[in-house]
Amino acid sequence: MDEKLELLLADGVIDEVLGRLKSGKEANISLVRRGDMIVAAKVYKDRSTRSFKNNAEYKEGRKVRNSRTQRAMDGGGKFGRDAAEQEWKSAESDALYKLVGSGVRVPEPVLFYEGVLLMDLVLGADGHPAPRMIDVALDKDAALGVYADLCSQIIAMLCCDLIHGDLSPYNILASAEGPTIIDFPQVISAVHNTRAEFFFLRDFDNVVRFISGFDPALAVHTADGRAIWRAYVNRDLTPQFIPPPPPPPRPTRGPDRRSRPDDRGRNGQRPPQRDGRPQQRDGRPQQRDGQRPPQRDGRPPQQRDLRPPLGADGRPLAHDGRAPQPNPRPPLGADGRPLAHDPRPPQRSDRPSTGGRGPQRRNDGGPSPQRSGPPPLRMDPRPPSRPAPPRPGPARSAEGASSPSGGHRRRPKRRW
Repeated sequence: MDEKLELLLADGVIDEVLGRLKSGKEANISLVRRGDMIVAAKVYKDRSTRSFKNNAEYKEGRKVRNSRTQRAMDGGGKFGRDAAEQEWKSAESDALYKLVGSGVRVPEPVLFYEGVLLMDLVLGADGHPAPRMIDVALDKDAALGVYADLCSQIIAMLCCDLIHGDLSPYNILASAEGPTIIDFPQVISAVHNTRAEFFFLRDFDNVVRFISGFDPALAVHTADGRAIWRAYVNRDLTPQFIPPPPPPPRPTRGPDRRSRPDDRGRNGQRPPQRDGRPQQRDGRPQQRDGQRPPQRDGRPPQQRDLRPPLGADGRPLAHDGRAPQPNPRPPLGADGRPLAHDPRPPQRSDRPSTGGRGPQRRNDGGPSPQRSGPPPLRMDPRPPSRPAPPRPGPARSAEGASSPSGGHRRRPKRRW
C-alpha cells in the first residue's frame, strides 16, 4: 500500500483501500471506499520517479496567487521546486472543478488532500470501470457520432481557455454516458501559453486520426481544428459552434504527361519486349551480337565509313575538302639563315605624308583618310653584321688610375 494512502487512512479521509486500478506514467489510481461511496484515488508520483519530466512547455503561463511563492518558483530554489511540484499535482484538480458543468464530460472531483486526488469512478455500460478508447473497437456507423461528441467537448474546453495538451485515445474513457476525458495535470492555458495553437492542433489531430481509423471518410475533418482555433482567436467561438463542412475532394487527374512514365519493374529493371529481348534506356530494342537496328523502310543498316577522304595526291583532305597546304618557310638570306623580316621593299602609298604631326586636313575641311594598319618597315635585306669588338683602353695602374699620374682623365668641354 502506498504511504500516502496510509496517511489518508490515518487521518480518516478514506475508510478502506480496495486495490489498485491502473498505473500510469504520472500517477497510480486505486479504488478506495469513502463512507458509502467507492471513488478513485489518484496518487501522483514524484518528479524523480515519473517518466513525464519535460513539463516546462506545459507550465508556461501558470501563476499562483501568492507572489512570494511565484518568485520562489521563478528562482528555482529548493522551496521553489517543491512549490512547483505541488502546483503541478494540483493543476488537475483545478481544471476538473472548472470544467464540471461546462459541457465537458470529466470525472467529478471529490477532494484533493496531501497530493492525492479523490474523484468519482467512471463506469462503463457493464457497470465495471470504463475501459480506454484505445481498447475499444468502434463500429463504422458509430464513428461519426463519437467524433461529433469529442469535437463538441474540445470546443467547450477551449471556451474555458483550457487545452488538454496530451489528448489521445489513451486519455479518453468509453463510459456509459459517452466519451469521458481524463488526465489533466499537463493542462495548458490557451491565453498565456505561446505554443497553445500547436498543442490544440496536435490534440485535435490525434482524435481525428483515431476516429478515421474506423471510418476513413472522416479524415477530411482535419481542417476543423484550424477553423475552431481561428474562431477562438477572432472571439467568435461559442459552445454551440459548428465547424464549416469540409471542402469536396478534388477530381483525380490522369498521369502527368510532362513527367516521364516509369516503366521499370519492381527490381528497377525494365520489362522485356514481346520477343523476350531486354530494353535499352531510351526504349529502343537492344540488338543481339552488336548488330544495328534496321531502318524505317526495312532496308538493312548501312555501315558508316569512318576513313577521311583522300585528295588527288593520295593524302587525306582537310575538313573543308581541300588538300592540306605545305607549311611555308621563312625567306633565307645570302648566308642561308632565315631573315628576320620580309626583304621586299614596302609599297608606296598615294596618301600624303603627315610628317608625324597628326591627321591632315583636306581642302574641303575634312580629315584625311588614315591607314588601316601600321606603316611598312624598311629593312636592309642584308643579314645583320656582328658588332665590332670594343677597343682596348689605357692600362690602369695598381691604384686603379687610368693615367700615369694616378688621376682620372678629364673630359673636354664641348663648345657650342
